[in-house]
Amino acid sequence: MSSMSSAQKFFAALLPGRWMEAMEADSRLWIVRCSCGCARSVWELGGIRYKAVGEPRWFMRCPQCGRRSWHKVSRDPLSSPPHKT
Repeated sequence: MSSMSSAQKFFAALLPGRWMEAMEADSRLWIVRCSCGCARSVWELGGIRYKAVGEPRWFMRCPQCGRRSWHKVSRDPLSSPPHKT
């Protein structure tokens, strides 16, 4: 695994490897977007978003434009699993 945040290291120490792999894979599907177009995964930002729903907004500084603003957190539509009917 690449460099992990403190929270990611904490869960990696407690959880079985396959669970941690699933958490990382799911967290990488959640994208944090600034209004300027900059987009990064939740995992890349050091976060974990596993088996989550909804589309929250996070107030943070954008590394591209440098402004503090509300960033939309949403699941990458290209990698979302199909809905069960």
